[in-house]
Amino acid sequence: MSELFTINNKLQAALEKIFQQHRIVFWYDDKAEMSELFENIQIPGIEKIIITNNEFTLKHKLLIEQPKQGFLLYQASAKPAENENWLLDLLLSNYEFHTEASSLFLQELDLPQEFKGLIQSHEEFFTNQKRVSDFKAVLEKTDRESLIRLKMICTLCACEPEWEKVLYALFTEIQKEKQDKYKAIEKFKLTDFLWQTIDKKYSYKSDKPTIKDFLINLIQDNLKRTINSGNPVLNKDAYLFVNRWKENTKANSLFSEWSKTLEKQLNIESIIIKTDIDQLIECDAFSIIDKKIIISIRDGIINNTLNNVTIQNWIDIRKVKYFYKEYEQIYWALSYASLLLDEIRKADMAVLSPEDGFQKYSNQLFNIDRLYRKYIVKSNQAEHLDLLKELTVQIEKAYGNSFLLKLSDNWQKHIDKMKSWKINKVNSQREFYTHWIAPYAKSEKRIFVIISDAFRFESAAELREIILQEDRYTANLNAILGCLPSYTQLGMASLLPHTALTYNDKTGTVFADGISSQGTPNRTKILQKEYVGSIAITTEEFLKMRSIEGRDFIKPYNVIYIYSNIIDKTGDDKTSENKVFEATEDEFNNFLKLIKHIANMNGSNIIITSDHGYIYQQNRLDETDFTDFFPVGEVYKSSRRFVIGKNLQTNDSVKKWIGSEVGLKDDTEVLIPKSINRMRISGAGSRFVHGGSSLQEIVVPVLEINKARKSDIEQVDIDIISGSSNITSNTFAVSFYQKQPIAGKVLPRQIRTAFYTGSDKLISDIITLSFNSLETDALAREKRQTFLLNAQASQYNGQDVYLKMEEQIEGTNQYKLYKSYTFRMMIAFSSEFDF
Repeated sequence: MSELFTINNKLQAALEKIFQQHRIVFWYDDKAEMSELFENIQIPGIEKIIITNNEFTLKHKLLIEQPKQGFLLYQASAKPAENENWLLDLLLSNYEFHTEASSLFLQELDLPQEFKGLIQSHEEFFTNQKRVSDFKAVLEKTDRESLIRLKMICTLCACEPEWEKVLYALFTEIQKEKQDKYKAIEKFKLTDFLWQTIDKKYSYKSDKPTIKDFLINLIQDNLKRTINSGNPVLNKDAYLFVNRWKENTKANSLFSEWSKTLEKQLNIESIIIKTDIDQLIECDAFSIIDKKIIISIRDGIINNTLNNVTIQNWIDIRKVKYFYKEYEQIYWALSYASLLLDEIRKADMAVLSPEDGFQKYSNQLFNIDRLYRKYIVKSNQAEHLDLLKELTVQIEKAYGNSFLLKLSDNWQKHIDKMKSWKINKVNSQREFYTHWIAPYAKSEKRIFVIISDAFRFESAAELREIILQEDRYTANLNAILGCLPSYTQLGMASLLPHTALTYNDKTGTVFADGISSQGTPNRTKILQKEYVGSIAITTEEFLKMRSIEGRDFIKPYNVIYIYSNIIDKTGDDKTSENKVFEATEDEFNNFLKLIKHIANMNGSNIIITSDHGYIYQQNRLDETDFTDFFPVGEVYKSSRRFVIGKNLQTNDSVKKWIGSEVGLKDDTEVLIPKSINRMRISGAGSRFVHGGSSLQEIVVPVLEINKARKSDIEQVDIDIISGSSNITSNTFAVSFYQKQPIAGKVLPRQIRTAFYTGSDKLISDIITLSFNSLETDALAREKRQTFLLNAQASQYNGQDVYLKMEEQIEGTNQYKLYKSYTFRMMIAFSSEFDF
């Protein structure tokens, strides 16, 4: 009874739907099994009539008597032959209701009778109401047989009706060592269609096809085509499919899992081990390719067999490849290592005079210290630390011996001859307030002065580049001569307004015109003595204030000194001195917070400076890096790089200065170890040191920052140079041109680009390109890229297609159109046989 009730409901529903479009419905029951169901069906507004030799009466009733009434006509026998059917004209102009399962399914799906064979071939698929409901949700009246079968498979795979989504679903399943979806495809007799379609789309052929075998062929083929190795088994659309897979943000993690699994199972290392890097550089089918490239670059740097231009070019190419993120830090470390060694080889470290040494360092040589810092940071963060051990040893030797020691020894020769601590045409740190701050105070303009303890000149040069990438900010970097000894108390005092700096007691405290310079309260006193609208504050106190609170706070002040101590605090602690370069990165972030906080307080003029620089070497020092000198006399303060006191004894390993020679207004004496030597002090750190007269310690930055009202930042503009606007083959080359070099306010741009039809259908591979060239030569800023068009591209012959350049919307996985170029598709039919 329950089954009869269910069938009756299904018939009732089907008929109700049919009567929404037809007035007369014929129901022929060739086995006379449905009479009871016919009797039970009740459709409002529909009259039921049994056909029993009453055709003429019925015809009169339906056409003359009740021309608008709906009728269900039932005959408990087979449909008459056409030449014997007196109601044929009515049958042809109305609707015939079928009651076998396939017909019911067709009616439920609202599909015409031409699909009856398809339904019968997969009849069991339609016996589950949930499955049918999911299938109906994606079915459209215009669908043909192949698309209907595709949507059946998609229903079983619980994915959107796209072939690539089907493959992702099946690849995901076998990755989890399951086959439920594939077995369902088998159960409902859809496997032949699946493999026929895969063969047609990708040329995959096998007597015993399996999903994993197809997957292996896909990824192996992608590798072969990229490195031009052997004869590809699959077609170009298979190659394009894998490339799109890597670009698909929702599915590319699956590619990564399979690639790494197959890399081991197929022993890919044995395939690529003898392959030249030039062949592999564009390939990203397997992560082991990056490993081989990384090792080749590393060995090329160590053995000096690769030039820096080649190394940087290889790394730039890898930056847009799929597995780059897994090796990003090690790639950066290799880039900095190559740049650093190249700079050291080219560097002119001869010092002709103090002026020459100072200018040479502040104009160029500082970059070696910067590259060393960047290498150390990235090598410490590298994904595979052991790979860089030998390279790091070479970097340390080159930096320590070929640069730091050599330059410092050459510089020291001139320091030894100096009678006073000053250099012609170079501003002294003691003049900082007079030269840079007093003009603001006199004109009643507000200036924010950020003083970062131990912020080196090389770091300020990088900060300048960072700030220039911020919209509406300008930055100008100056170099001034730091004080001697180059340590915090004297450096901080030198930056304050003063007539005389003195040590009034043996504690080592520096006094500015008789006022202690220690601590922000005392520094405020010194500032306000010169100009009452001044104040000193720590970074922590300043950042705690909200914008409104901050604006109220600064109203009485035009000179605001803000003190930060991230770098020196890290370096001066023996337990953390090895993190001083990482602390510099933290300080960069701190500066950006301060600058934006100042902007929120309507501040537009900022100066960033430092009390001193420092020397830092990552490796443990040799005995030769220490002097045997031990301070004797009335010692006020000492460290590894200086001694302050009176009646100090000296020898050849140190240079002695009296107070007046280094700008002090008392008879204090200073001893400075020569070159980069350190004095032995129990318990103190030895890798991070300052206080001496090396260029790294005494070239102090003054970075002037101003905020403009108008936007002034832009990304490089990209154009294309194409010899023809007609595409005549399945491979088509396009030259991309970066219009300007990267510099200052002109920032790099990364795009992804591909060919699309007018209906936005993708017909080529998707290629990601970075435009970050610093070259001033226009030809050096061109990039030639070959696109591979898919098999469907020739279907658009005679039509316009579009090369679209898109760029990622920051903070999302979404893209926006940057530029589009029109081409005419003119592929000859013979090109269908080309790769």
